[in-house]
Amino acid sequence: MFSFEEKFFEWVRKNILIIAFCAITILGMGIRICGIDFESGDFRDFLNPWWNIIKGMGLEGVSKKVGNYNMPYQTITFLMTLLPWKSIVAYKTLSIIFDFVMAMGGMLFVYEVTKSQAKAVVGYALTICSVNVFLNSAFWAQCDSIYVAFIILAIYFLMKDRNEMSFIMLGLSFAFKLQMVFILPVFLFYYVLTKKISVVHFLIILIVDVLMSLPALFLGRNVRDLYSIYVEQTDYGKKIQMNFPNFYAMICDGADKTYYELFKGFSIMLTIAILGFMLAMFIYKQVDLTNKKYFLMTAIWTSFTCIMFLSSMHERYSYLLDILLILFAIVYGELIIPAILSNLISLRGYSFYLFNFNMLEFNHAAIINFGLYLYITYVLVKEILLKDEAQKIESKK
Repeated sequence: MFSFEEKFFEWVRKNILIIAFCAITILGMGIRICGIDFESGDFRDFLNPWWNIIKGMGLEGVSKKVGNYNMPYQTITFLMTLLPWKSIVAYKTLSIIFDFVMAMGGMLFVYEVTKSQAKAVVGYALTICSVNVFLNSAFWAQCDSIYVAFIILAIYFLMKDRNEMSFIMLGLSFAFKLQMVFILPVFLFYYVLTKKISVVHFLIILIVDVLMSLPALFLGRNVRDLYSIYVEQTDYGKKIQMNFPNFYAMICDGADKTYYELFKGFSIMLTIAILGFMLAMFIYKQVDLTNKKYFLMTAIWTSFTCIMFLSSMHERYSYLLDILLILFAIVYGELIIPAILSNLISLRGYSFYLFNFNMLEFNHAAIINFGLYLYITYVLVKEILLKDEAQKIESKK
């Protein structure tokens, strides 16, 4: 081997993580370009018609309600109509950008906890190359990476004790998607148990939402839309579950609207009861949620509880859960099998909706998913409530 070859390979060895990061980024972009022209049903039936209406209205496309997305996303859609792009390219480009923002947020979080550059790059790689992530943005033209990116950054800033910035990120997340509420319970747990934040921090979420909506409000958008959009979303479809294999998929026909009227109120009460019972146990056991592992494990459980027991859950609503499980598996080397299973169950929903392929019967997926929820609940109780109690007893000896 010549000396220049030795120098080259030595340079590669010293810069392997940077090279890997760049290679993964190129690979991630390449995968997404492959799906850029694919038209999903949501794009044909909703997103593209909304685009045409907003484009035809000009500035009124900001001041009038079009579709069922919140004001900031509609405002960005209007701005994108000013570009010489096809609607499908514009929608997907926005979501793809936030795929990478989310992946980099995950990388920052992994490094903050582990201080390992290698694990941080692995976190970036597994997030950006997740099948569900690129199917969501580059194929489906959905924008779940936007609200989840801000949630991951909110958790990152909370771990760094930058509480105001954390809640600003939650506010940005809420401004784009109501599904931000899936992570809210763990922040409530943190508020009660640590006393490191106050109720004022939660008001930041609403303030940021209003600030993000100001362009639309200044142009004449009805102030009532600040809350009515999300209220209407909770009632959209009037089905107890909307293709997400949760608790209700095991006990009734989700397509029958009768069960929506029967179980909607029950679903809210049941979710609050389960979360409330666990919070009471955390208070009784004096769980330390400043512990990063405890916080992330609790975040996984609370978000899983919301999508398992609330009504009208779509197949995409496990997006946040899947990302949190991936990051937890990388950081702690635990819950690897649950992370794989959760992502596979989500993949079942994507393949069925996008490609009309049923890789697993829906009721079977629901049983597996509920079993996965019970297992994660067991791990939470064992690792936090029981282990923490054992450590306190040991420390008293």
